[in-house]
Amino acid sequence: MSDDSGSPLDRVSRRQLLGTTSTLGVAGLAGCSGQSGGGSTETEASDDSSDSGADSGGDEETETAEPTTSGSETTIRFWHAMGGALGKFIDTLATEFSDQTDGITVEATQKGSYRETLNATTSAVQAGNPPAVAQIFEIGTQLAIDSGAFTPIEEIIPQDRINYDNYLDSVLNYYRIDGTLNSMPFNSSNAIFYYNKDAFEEAGLDREDPPTTFDGVLSAGQTLTEEGVADKGTTWPNHSWFVEQWFAEQNQPLVNEENGRAGRATEINFESEAANNIFSWWTDLYEQGQYLNPGIEAWGEAQQAFLTGKTGILGYSTSSIAPMKEGAKENGFELGTMQLPVPEGQRNGTTIGGASLWVPSGLSKPKREAAGEFLLWLSQPEQQKRWHTNTGYFPVREEAVSQLESEGFYDENPNFRTAIDQLRATEDSPATRGALMGPFRKVRTIVEEGYVSMIQKDNVDVQKGLQRIDDQSEKALQNYNQKVN
Repeated sequence: MSDDSGSPLDRVSRRQLLGTTSTLGVAGLAGCSGQSGGGSTETEASDDSSDSGADSGGDEETETAEPTTSGSETTIRFWHAMGGALGKFIDTLATEFSDQTDGITVEATQKGSYRETLNATTSAVQAGNPPAVAQIFEIGTQLAIDSGAFTPIEEIIPQDRINYDNYLDSVLNYYRIDGTLNSMPFNSSNAIFYYNKDAFEEAGLDREDPPTTFDGVLSAGQTLTEEGVADKGTTWPNHSWFVEQWFAEQNQPLVNEENGRAGRATEINFESEAANNIFSWWTDLYEQGQYLNPGIEAWGEAQQAFLTGKTGILGYSTSSIAPMKEGAKENGFELGTMQLPVPEGQRNGTTIGGASLWVPSGLSKPKREAAGEFLLWLSQPEQQKRWHTNTGYFPVREEAVSQLESEGFYDENPNFRTAIDQLRATEDSPATRGALMGPFRKVRTIVEEGYVSMIQKDNVDVQKGLQRIDDQSEKALQNYNQKVN
């Protein structure tokens, strides 16, 4: 897997950065939050198939024909990272927009994983042949900004065409940096837990009252296994995304400089009480036989362990509520959802995962305007409602949520309400806005491998493991910052 540990460079220009994106870490980035796994597959990794394979050269420009503008007709390209059912849904949206909009045609193309899509886009900008819209995962935000390859969305969409007060603050806040919204939120998610209602009832647990705390998950798991209902209590992919969510819930920024939003991050906070709370509980679950470890970023394996009854509880993404409901039905049980369990004490909220839509620099005026029209159309309540109800990704518009509430959707589909309630309860802070750093994927790998070292007892206890994560992550930050400063 590519990483961010290439030879340090004293200074790198933006043009040099575009040409060496993978060296700086983009090629090593995996999608995170929200892999759908199973039913609706994304080739990203978000909550879908993990992006752990070797870089497959996603920066090669395979489409040599520049979209044309003839007369009043403008054709633009939309590069995205979703395959399977989600990819087909995006193709449908692009076709519908083209059919409904005079003078604009959108050609949607799946460009591989999130990292490959970012690589391909920055290379295309450098070659002078960019798409008009590109889907980039949330942890690629700092890399995208550092590349200089994109134009902030506020410069694309006229202020009189959009009311940002009608958008979910928790979603906008991740992509708004120094007061500027850099990209249009599209597929936004956070982490929730799913549980098998029938297994709970069989074990004598209340099927309508799932656990809310770390200790509660351990206790429920012990009951499930003692009653012979499941092999182990719970599972979730060994993915740093969950750790990041638990940092936010404890109001602990992941990195310094207000989570990288007041300046470049130089320090990481794994030698903190929040980190100790998380990893002490996580390793204890494993040692007591209550955590099924599916592997690093093993979204599909975790999902299947839950759906086949090996565990009664699953940590996953809100993006997969719809396919998870179908998967549970096919396996003969009723699905329940619960908010992310936390240590004892106050909840502060979660941070956003998924991806957003960026507009590359260097577009002609007609293509810039066409990209703005397409993004406005995608964010309309009608499209947002369809996107949300068919996946589980959040609508980015308050209006879409309000309409669904008035239509009774959440009364009929309470599993979707769990995610919305969790999002609305999030308090705005540097911790819940999410971290910004260039070597994010490298840091995630360090965290995930750090957990493995703790449970394998390689002479590494939790405290020593957290110190190692801290040291290695700060070295990655230092290396990256030397390259771009």
